[in-house]
Amino acid sequence: MVRMRNLVVGGVIVLLVLAGSGYLAVTNEDVPKPTAGVQDFGDWGTVTDQRTEVVTTFWTTNPYPVDVTTGNSLHVDYSLSLNGVTVADGSRETVELPRGNTTQTQSTYIENDRLKRWWVNFIEADETIHATASGNVRVTTPVRDWSYRASESHTQFANRTPILDSISHAAERTEGEYVRTRRVDTGSIHRKVTVGAEIQDAHARWGRVTGNRTTVSVRFRIHNPSKTVPIVVDPTGLRMRASVNGNTMFRTGSGVLSANASKRTLLRPGETREVVIPVTMDNEKVDDWFRSHVKNGERSTIAVHTQLVVDPIGVGKPIRVPDGDGISYRCSMQTAIFEDNQTAKTTCG
Repeated sequence: MVRMRNLVVGGVIVLLVLAGSGYLAVTNEDVPKPTAGVQDFGDWGTVTDQRTEVVTTFWTTNPYPVDVTTGNSLHVDYSLSLNGVTVADGSRETVELPRGNTTQTQSTYIENDRLKRWWVNFIEADETIHATASGNVRVTTPVRDWSYRASESHTQFANRTPILDSISHAAERTEGEYVRTRRVDTGSIHRKVTVGAEIQDAHARWGRVTGNRTTVSVRFRIHNPSKTVPIVVDPTGLRMRASVNGNTMFRTGSGVLSANASKRTLLRPGETREVVIPVTMDNEKVDDWFRSHVKNGERSTIAVHTQLVVDPIGVGKPIRVPDGDGISYRCSMQTAIFEDNQTAKTTCG
């Protein structure tokens, strides 16, 4: 969890030079030293369509008998990096130091257009989240300069892939035999034939990921059990929709077979083949999901609906796999970037 509880990132905020007061001696050893640190590196603030607020809480200790405004003597910067992409950073040049011990808050913002770059790295890292929060304080005074830096890193979902698992398990639920007996009329001859498909294995893998588009390859190992009738599997025959918190992420197919489709796969009687169908996502969808994830306490519900359609050539209507409206698979995932007392976990897979 990216928390920076009681993490000291600043040793000295400013040296007070009170002309004529006689309060400070001129030697470094005699100068009282204000201190500062980060009490809480991040809490989620306001979420809009353009950006997501991160609220950082600082603590300060001022040993002097007066309030201090440091001017340009102090430079504080801090950042949040996800999978090597700095999604939020900010700096502060002027910090007021009330007397005694105080806390202050400062806002920085996750610019949502940076999330597409993070998403690519996230997928390429097999959905592992690497998060790093860091803070730096640099103080310049007539007597001496100080610089203090600290950071905290953690990893989530090192051995889990909730998004891919949800799509893969939805495809897996299509496995089984889908065989029909249909009547064929050839002139005055009437006969019955067995047609259909056996889905022997189904799963998903990540395909190509670019800055604008993400592809999942859904793989079906299909056997044609008929002795006489070939079947066709058309890419548009896969109905798949993957939504996260109600936001449609991946979607493909209308369920209508296209006679002119160039990627139609023909399975002859008794043949077994692997059919790979791509399912794509516009990476602009990542913004919608991330905002909903934060608003929901870093929790997401993934829902995947799947149905495959195969066509026994010349023998009646296409066959739906499975029957009816298809199948749905639901699971959940939660992260712990800034949510206190929460762990990263998933029920997907």
